[in-house]
Amino acid sequence: MKNLSIISCLVTLLLMSGACLAQSELNSKEVLQTMPVQSGGRLKPLDTLARETVRLVTGKATFEKRDSVENLLAWWANPEKTAQAPIIEFRDLAVKKELGLDEDKRWFSYQELAQNQRLNQWQEEIHQHLQNEEELHGDEEKVQQLLVKVNVVRQIMDGNVFQAVPNPGGLKEDWGSFADLNHDEILPVVEPVREAVDKLREAIQSNDQQKIGQAAAEARRQLASLGPVPEEQVMAREVRYNSSHPFRKAWILYLLGLGVLTFVKTGEGQRSTGYWAGFSLISAGFLMHIYGFALRCLIAGRPPVTNMYESVIWVAFGAVLFALIFEVIHPKRYYLIAATAGAIVCLVLADTLPTVLDPSIHPLTPVLRSNFWLTIHVLSITLGYAAFLLALGLGHIVLWKCALHPAQEQAISSLHDALYRALQVGVLLLAAGTILGGVWANYSWGRFWGWDPKEVWALIALLGYLAILHGRYAGWLRKFGIAAWSVIAFLGVVMAWYGVNYVLGAGLHSYGFGTGGGKYVAVYVIIEVIYVLWATAKHKGHLRPAESKR
Repeated sequence: MKNLSIISCLVTLLLMSGACLAQSELNSKEVLQTMPVQSGGRLKPLDTLARETVRLVTGKATFEKRDSVENLLAWWANPEKTAQAPIIEFRDLAVKKELGLDEDKRWFSYQELAQNQRLNQWQEEIHQHLQNEEELHGDEEKVQQLLVKVNVVRQIMDGNVFQAVPNPGGLKEDWGSFADLNHDEILPVVEPVREAVDKLREAIQSNDQQKIGQAAAEARRQLASLGPVPEEQVMAREVRYNSSHPFRKAWILYLLGLGVLTFVKTGEGQRSTGYWAGFSLISAGFLMHIYGFALRCLIAGRPPVTNMYESVIWVAFGAVLFALIFEVIHPKRYYLIAATAGAIVCLVLADTLPTVLDPSIHPLTPVLRSNFWLTIHVLSITLGYAAFLLALGLGHIVLWKCALHPAQEQAISSLHDALYRALQVGVLLLAAGTILGGVWANYSWGRFWGWDPKEVWALIALLGYLAILHGRYAGWLRKFGIAAWSVIAFLGVVMAWYGVNYVLGAGLHSYGFGTGGGKYVAVYVIIEVIYVLWATAKHKGHLRPAESKR
């Protein structure tokens, strides 16, 4: 039994050590991966820039079975070939038809898009709209996204995307790019740097790994001679985070633990060998989750809750955290089953939808630079969402039991108690987060409450759950009703969490806005409503005539 309880630590240590050992043997690829560049308002390794850029252009993390760094450097080193290569992803059929593009193709070359007269005309129209501060609508937004990709490929080919030339003035000053090295009026001190970068380009063109390794090391040495650069271990940490995929490993371990616990048979308050096996796997996933957060916080220098991607993985973390706490106090296994099911969905979405949930690390916007308010307000709100995610999972289980196994009254009562505890924690945290949000708003914007869409929907979500607790206290809702309404009430959380940022796209919380995923959310809402209606119909069928009238 004790050996089983140690599984979580052993599995996590193996996974972490594997990521570290992968970095122990330096080669030409790793020398390039850790090369510091300036992009998106911060310094990052070339590995991160390559992953973000390749994903933006191609829509895939790896393209043509090559590493992102290899792809990005190859595109830069061979501009003539790059211009003709189909690497720019675009899927919208209506716009492709308007541009005269092949509707069956997914990727297009820079050359065919840059020479497209209708696209150039559209570019001028969009530029005029943006100059006049007019909003883009419909196809214009999709064309703008395509134009961004075309512009990024142009910057790759001319070297502007590689802002890797340090500024003697310091790390916070603007760095130069590879393209700047080609200017005729550069200082003599920069000439060795230009020669080293040119040799790196030639080595990449030759595809000789030995030459690439030598040229990469020399280029990095020459670039570092111009000004201060980040410490190697700082860049290596981010490369390790990129390559280890801690959140992917976390959901895989959660899935394994969920599978074990689902088929374990255990009595109330009892812990069998199978229970401990599932508990250990989920604990290992939780430790991997913590490892990922620790790396991301060290890289960003802030709590990881400033965009939708970070909030999704944080809510998944919070749900499992609450489940583990409850499970230690009240061993039911249902806490872990409900939490890990929700956490797996969250982490899989974050892992597989990078264009909707952007995993990139960005600097804080000015309104978020008060880390004290950011921490206590946003973490409280999102931990409230996490508790409601746990309640959502428990609500599903209660509905399932009531619909198909109504005779299991003891199990249903036990589940109802677990659901009630999760609802209490969620209401407490969401109420605290909403109040603290008003304090932060007064600090940042000079008013406590302004009926901003984000504020309004957070209040609506809170009132929905308060109504459930009040209904239970007043006796209006019984076990089935509380479970059904806890599932429906989570739709308010979805609107406050996703809808305001991705559907409404209005208000002062613009730092969290995004696009995409609407169809997935719509399908989810429909499935939830159908599930509750199905469970209600089945439950009513089990009631006695006298009860059904009540």
